[in-house]
Amino acid sequence: MTFSQGDIVNVKSGGPALTVLSIANEQVTCLFYSEELGEFKQAVIPTFALEAYDDEAGDEDDDRTSPEDDGDEDEDNEDDKAA
Repeated sequence: MTFSQGDIVNVKSGGPALTVLSIANEQVTCLFYSEELGEFKQAVIPTFALEAYDDEAGDEDDDRTSPEDDGDEDEDNEDDKAA
């Protein structure tokens, strides 16, 4: 599989979504955010160990909020009480 800079990928054996930074000699340098460390990290992974990120398969494990989720649930509840 061919990857390009900016692609979102996963390690086939699992783990967080990774952003492709560069590809050289069948090695892909990826960027990801480590919740545990609270910072961005880089990893160099062989291309054969990566696959394209499947957004639908990652929905259960994906901690990122969707565009529809604006975090105003409390505000919505207050509107309901006033009505």
